[in-house]
Amino acid sequence: MNTAPSPSSRLAELRTQLDAIDNQIHDLLMQRAKVVEAVATDGGKKGTKIRPGREASILRRLLARHQGALPRQAIVRFWREMFGAALIIEGGQTMAVCDGEGGEARLALAREHFGPLTPVRRHHNASQTLADITREGGAQLAVLPGLGEDEDGKTSWWPMLTSTGAKRLYVIAKIPFWTKRAEGLPQGDAYVVAAVPPDASGQDRGLVALQASADVSRASLGRHVREAGFEPGTMWVRRLPGDTRITALVEVDGLVEDNDPRLAAITGLEAPPAVIGGYAVPLGDNV
Repeated sequence: MNTAPSPSSRLAELRTQLDAIDNQIHDLLMQRAKVVEAVATDGGKKGTKIRPGREASILRRLLARHQGALPRQAIVRFWREMFGAALIIEGGQTMAVCDGEGGEARLALAREHFGPLTPVRRHHNASQTLADITREGGAQLAVLPGLGEDEDGKTSWWPMLTSTGAKRLYVIAKIPFWTKRAEGLPQGDAYVVAAVPPDASGQDRGLVALQASADVSRASLGRHVREAGFEPGTMWVRRLPGDTRITALVEVDGLVEDNDPRLAAITGLEAPPAVIGGYAVPLGDNV
């Protein structure tokens, strides 16, 4: 006598199991929300609530333990939605996005990273975008184009962050955090700026701005940075017509604080170096 369950009864059993698991997941999500509420009220977080370094370290930890058929990028998507929801619980945030060339892709990257429920203000250029996060009642985050060396400010907006005014701004993240782009996902990259310094994730890159004489070569600047004890990476140089100085931005291994003694050891400069932030190293194709 055949006692094996029929396909329809087996399917019903599996669906019952899935319903039970969904309930468990939902219970845990509601439990997580209560802890987030406690963080908001008792955890002492003030000002801009986002902590990209903490988020990056959580994702790396989860991916390191992940097993099974569930796509790894789905883990990133699930937790990015939870991060966005947590920020709503903690009071919400608004992001100012720089429009212009590549603006639609940049907005899509911001939506992908911070979630579709995050309010957006769109601005024509980098200057207006940054101004939004410095004014009273403004946005908490600015999403700007990838770094570059143009002279019209579209991608060389980073010199605006060298000011040490009342409300200092920092690069705090680079997006997308998962750099392997499936078909249909927005392309390119963008940087996130806020009025708080970046928080360490354990695998980070810092950004340091330098001023030197216009006749100093890129190679010489890199050598001076390395001799001071940094491990330099990509360097962007802005040379304005008629200016006797250049402004360079160098990417270094690890986040850098203002009191880092290596900064004072960089020779060949015409002004002290300026730390303008940094970001958690994004996940690559091999993750």
